[in-house]
Amino acid sequence: MSNKTVLENSMLSLWLKDGINVELNEMDKDEKTDVLVAGAGITGITSAYLLNKQGIDVILIDKTVPLSLASGNTTAKFTFQHSLIYSHIIDTYSLDAAILYYKAQKEGMDLVKNIIKEHNIDCDFKETYACVYANDEQEMASLKKEHLAYQKMNVNNEIIYEDPYNLGYVGALRVENQFELNPVKYLSFMIDYLLKKGVKIYKNAMAIDIEGEGPYIVNMKNGYKIDSSSVIVSTGYPFFEAGSMYYARLEALRSYLTAYKIENTHPDEGMFISLDKESPFSVRFSDTDNQRYLLVGGQGHKVGQEKSELEDYKILMDFALQHFNVAETSYRWSAQDYKSVDKIPYIGEIYNDSHNVYIATGFNKWGMSNGSFAALLISSMIKNKKTHIDDIAEDPLTYDARDINHQSIYEDIFSPLRGEISSNLGSFLKANMNVAKEMIKSKLVSSNKDFSELSYNQGLVLNKDGKKLAIFRDKDGEVYVHSAVCTHMGCDLEYNDAEKTFDCPCHGSRFDSKGKVIEGPAILDLKREDFSNE
Repeated sequence: MSNKTVLENSMLSLWLKDGINVELNEMDKDEKTDVLVAGAGITGITSAYLLNKQGIDVILIDKTVPLSLASGNTTAKFTFQHSLIYSHIIDTYSLDAAILYYKAQKEGMDLVKNIIKEHNIDCDFKETYACVYANDEQEMASLKKEHLAYQKMNVNNEIIYEDPYNLGYVGALRVENQFELNPVKYLSFMIDYLLKKGVKIYKNAMAIDIEGEGPYIVNMKNGYKIDSSSVIVSTGYPFFEAGSMYYARLEALRSYLTAYKIENTHPDEGMFISLDKESPFSVRFSDTDNQRYLLVGGQGHKVGQEKSELEDYKILMDFALQHFNVAETSYRWSAQDYKSVDKIPYIGEIYNDSHNVYIATGFNKWGMSNGSFAALLISSMIKNKKTHIDDIAEDPLTYDARDINHQSIYEDIFSPLRGEISSNLGSFLKANMNVAKEMIKSKLVSSNKDFSELSYNQGLVLNKDGKKLAIFRDKDGEVYVHSAVCTHMGCDLEYNDAEKTFDCPCHGSRFDSKGKVIEGPAILDLKREDFSNE
């Protein structure tokens, strides 16, 4: 398939090309459960799996179809090597905090390996090494600092200078015993397993609010309610903020992936990512369905803040052609990730008075290991609380109330309540000044687009009679017109020419060509508008 054809057609990830082979129902009544898990990506599915294994009643819901967002559109690298995270954590917090972050990633990775082994899951699992590489001497100095952090943490690693794929680096930091897999094959098995165990999994079930102080009532966009003792919010951007201002503590980022068929004799070792802080390139290989693929990713940016997303794909295609001599792209896709203020995820109880409402977000593009660990930590927290409550009921006279404060060693470093802003004030202010700039710009700068410029299967944002309109003309010529004002906090939207969506540059909400919300903090769809091209 030519690159021109790939760019003109809809996006499809290598992992989702065959869909998920399970039948799911939609809600048709109110429900009640011990734990409701909202968001059926790797965190939500793994949480439901672990809770079910503990004998806890659980319901899993997804706003659309499981795996349709980040977990089905990932690079699927399972590694504890997250760019330069360890030197960053040591500088910001402490060596002990860096060690805990490392151990958490290892626990998440080990969990996945153990699940695959226990159930003999066919998911193209492969152990390999990972490298982060430097393009120049200045980056090499940063890489050596990360190398020193590894040494302080007693983590095996080595600086290498051999460049097996001619990526043009001056040096790389290599770690062994990492792995890769097909995330949809892995998680589809988990979904099927849960269904066979009697776990209710609902598609097109969007949670919009939580009421009460426990047990909770979770209100659904479809009008139904779910009564639950505990709630896990694993929806990417949390649909429930409880005054925690995640709109100011999370940056919404998009990045892009392309896949190319290569000869099965081509070497396929290693996972690589460049050290470019603004837009690193990511490289890995995959053997799936008897075909070897090269995956090239990168060109990340804040949602809604790119002149042309199509150009990002073209840059990735040029990179693949230059370094691997592959000319035809088989698949292209993108994903949305959220970065916390200090680059450490928010995992745990959402706020002091929540008592059993948990959150998992801010994985900073490393959702495979972080998401698996988040499921492990939260399910453990729920199990510990349930055990303590059961102990009280069994023998209230001898039960020591101090035991209820049992904590995982990881709770503090990942806590959404950790007060990370004071230690990372510069990055916090920079991110929110960017939001303020986008919000002001959207109100002061008029679009210079004209309806006459709108070709088939394309969209644009234009001004009409004092309103900004999101307009899309489909391949048959039908025109859809909506307000171009985001339903979250009122920022004006930008048109995404690669994905044919309307994206919010402030907090990352995205809407499809017919105005339906796809992801991000927005709950309501775009308002329909009348339009006359006169």
